[in-house]
Amino acid sequence: MNRQIKCLNSRRLKITFLDFDDIRNPLLGAGQAWSTFHVGKELAKKGHKISVISSKYPGCRDRFEGGIEYKHIGFTTNNIKLNNLIYILSIPFIIPKVKADIIIECFTAPISTLFSPLFTKVPVIAKSTSFEAERFTKLYHLPFNQVEKFGCRFYKYFMPLSPNLEKKMKSFNRNITSFCITEGVDKEYFSNERKSPNHLLYLGRLDINQKGIDLLLESYNKIKGSTSIPLVISGDGPDKDKVKALIHNWGLDNQVKMVGPVHGKEKQKLLSHAYCLVFPSRQESFGLVGLEALASGIPIVCFDIPGLAWLNKKVAFKVKPFAVSQYSKLLLRMTDRKNIKRMSSIYRAYAKKFTWNKIADMYEEFFMRVLRWEGGI
Repeated sequence: MNRQIKCLNSRRLKITFLDFDDIRNPLLGAGQAWSTFHVGKELAKKGHKISVISSKYPGCRDRFEGGIEYKHIGFTTNNIKLNNLIYILSIPFIIPKVKADIIIECFTAPISTLFSPLFTKVPVIAKSTSFEAERFTKLYHLPFNQVEKFGCRFYKYFMPLSPNLEKKMKSFNRNITSFCITEGVDKEYFSNERKSPNHLLYLGRLDINQKGIDLLLESYNKIKGSTSIPLVISGDGPDKDKVKALIHNWGLDNQVKMVGPVHGKEKQKLLSHAYCLVFPSRQESFGLVGLEALASGIPIVCFDIPGLAWLNKKVAFKVKPFAVSQYSKLLLRMTDRKNIKRMSSIYRAYAKKFTWNKIADMYEEFFMRVLRWEGGI
């Protein structure tokens, strides 16, 4: 095994990610885009040639960033759903032209599968980025779940973010070879100084249906008379105006602050002053921002859903799914300043298992296995 690993490390691989999103996409720029960027950057440091094929968006340009070559396909519009559709329809024409040793297909909403193994002889590894066609079927009353189930039959390799997603894939394709790899976290968050908390914090995409922002605001409304601590909502997304309307309808304009998307030092500053990260999602494939919070030394408040099963009771405070009254009581409880510094060390220690360089090593290990099975090494 060690000899095979050395063989892989001595060979410069060409690795292509199919990721609809891009960290610079003003219409999305969500967690998966950042995951692709960080993993790609670490793999590039190891000497591999990394490219990402993303959807076009207003102002997009093909570029090199972090050692990664970004290419864009489809149409440039301000309608993310249209961009998504064109991206999916473009894949059969783009994939045959991709020259790579490995292709990572990040599953894409609403159908998950892009059917890419049908259009290339390059080994394709599916990643369970958006593996939730059932939700979109209920939302739009279209058989996306059937497309997902059918398409999953064509894959040989799979990288689930959690055991429950691995179980789901194997229910569709019992012959799949899978290797569970989580998301990771930047080392810079571990040095983020824990300061005097002054707000509750939501970080993420403004997507009411998935992210449960309506549940969060209903919960916060229940305690608005019992606390003066504000709720800060940071992010952008398709439901930005709807979130503003909900805040106004609940009469929370003076207590809930929307600050837009933040990155880098701005994000670290928000985290350093937070009592906790509020994570009210109805559904998650993993939850990258949760790791950033833990690495910054702050706890998580969430519903006990399968996608957040990787968070244990030492680092996350959970209540029964979508029990708003319980969630509101938990929010109030989290504003207690006791033991903040002592507990911070526990959260950081947990997050250290998930640094990006460790995650990239796991990617590389799985690539080695796939190429060995395919006769590539």
